[in-house]
Amino acid sequence: MLKNKIYKNINIIVMGLCISFFCCAYSSHASESHDHESESHDHEKRQLGSHEHGVSTLQIALEGQNIQMELESPANDIIGFEHLPKNNKQKAEVNHALSLLQEPNGVFIFSSEANCKIKNNKAEFEVEKGEGATHAGFHVTWKIKCDNPKRLKNLETTFFKLFQNAKEIEVEIISGSGQEAIEWESSMTKIELPAS
Repeated sequence: MLKNKIYKNINIIVMGLCISFFCCAYSSHASESHDHESESHDHEKRQLGSHEHGVSTLQIALEGQNIQMELESPANDIIGFEHLPKNNKQKAEVNHALSLLQEPNGVFIFSSEANCKIKNNKAEFEVEKGEGATHAGFHVTWKIKCDNPKRLKNLETTFFKLFQNAKEIEVEIISGSGQEAIEWESSMTKIELPAS
């Protein structure tokens, strides 16, 4: 009994540290900004790192009624190119993608019984020029609150329908029951979430 209690407390501490790290990493990214040439507004300056076309990453932190999610997607999967927009058509494509990623109903839909509401959603298009190559991607964050987190059973998505170049999302979930990794293939409309 005591061993179970200690194990549960260690799990809570580890989860708290992971969520704190996730929040701090996001906050530190948000504090740095720079101007992109040919764009009039600021974007966060973040290392985009190498990515595989067709594969996005989604981090989900579940804690009580609160959920935080962070999506990283190669620009090619969303808009079909990996550079700053070169004309009005490409600018419109970027803006359209950003508006889809910030839809109030969400690209990701939680179990209706959990009664979850998006409290904050931010989507950005980022471009980084490296040696001989340009990488571009979309970075999206969500802060969500659920009235009935115990009814949170699964997560559905319209992502693959909206962005047909996307083939897979590598999902990492941090919750009270630990960490879980899921490969979300484009043929799957939903994934199961760990019990809270």
